[in-house]
Amino acid sequence: MLKFLVIIFFLLLGFESAAKTVTFLKVDFAPYYILDGVDKGQGRDEAVINLLKKSLPEYKFKQVFIPSSRALFELQHSKKTTCMLSLYKTEQRKQQFYFSEQYSTIGLAPTIAMHKDIADKIIPKGITTTSLKDLIFKNALLLGKSTERSYGQNVDRIILKIPQDDMIVRAGKDSLESLTYMLLKKRVDLIIGYPGEHLYLQSKLKKESQFIQLQISESPKTVLGFIGCNQSKESEQFLKKADMSLSMIKASPEYASLMLRWVPRNLQQNFVNELNNQ
Repeated sequence: MLKFLVIIFFLLLGFESAAKTVTFLKVDFAPYYILDGVDKGQGRDEAVINLLKKSLPEYKFKQVFIPSSRALFELQHSKKTTCMLSLYKTEQRKQQFYFSEQYSTIGLAPTIAMHKDIADKIIPKGITTTSLKDLIFKNALLLGKSTERSYGQNVDRIILKIPQDDMIVRAGKDSLESLTYMLLKKRVDLIIGYPGEHLYLQSKLKKESQFIQLQISESPKTVLGFIGCNQSKESEQFLKKADMSLSMIKASPEYASLMLRWVPRNLQQNFVNELNNQ
């Protein structure tokens, strides 16, 4: 009888351990996840996951890489407690996932990057925000973008109206890196992506001084990311505790520093103002 009780005890202990394990999916999206190079493992989102890990010692955290094309499918259909850190919370996704109430990350909306030589000719000094529509249609500039990526409803509408001859589209996970190189060589006039992506890729080329980033007036200034998890009782319990941790984490100087790390210098004050208004 005693032997039977001991077996039951260890089985229950194993179930409890499994219930207290959270797997965070990470994707190839530098600098939010940095999978190789000198900054490997030091991406913005990886750092926030580590802050959560410190604040929730009762949970075991795992980080697993998955191709971005499969991430949401894996998240929705996982049988274990599985989450992603920076998901947009939409009405459709709220039917598929459980979300944190607190946002987990905040960043600037997609920006345009230009070669300074081109920007100096058409952008007044000191300007940090400009109209994508005006740049394309009034100045006849050539836009570079990655295929099958959305930049928000208003920006996507503008892009849909651009003639194919005035746009270069690149596919693949290194598409923005390829476009950044083309921008450096002035084979394209402007490219669109997230500011952290732009800055990271420019720093890899060691040519940051030759580029400028501008916010898009047709876009919101910031975007919020939430923790999204598969729909299970364990995920729901984890998110309640994560919300309490996030409220403390976001009040720390370390969090603000993480959010600012990959924001270009000319846009940092704009971002700080938005961060303080949250």
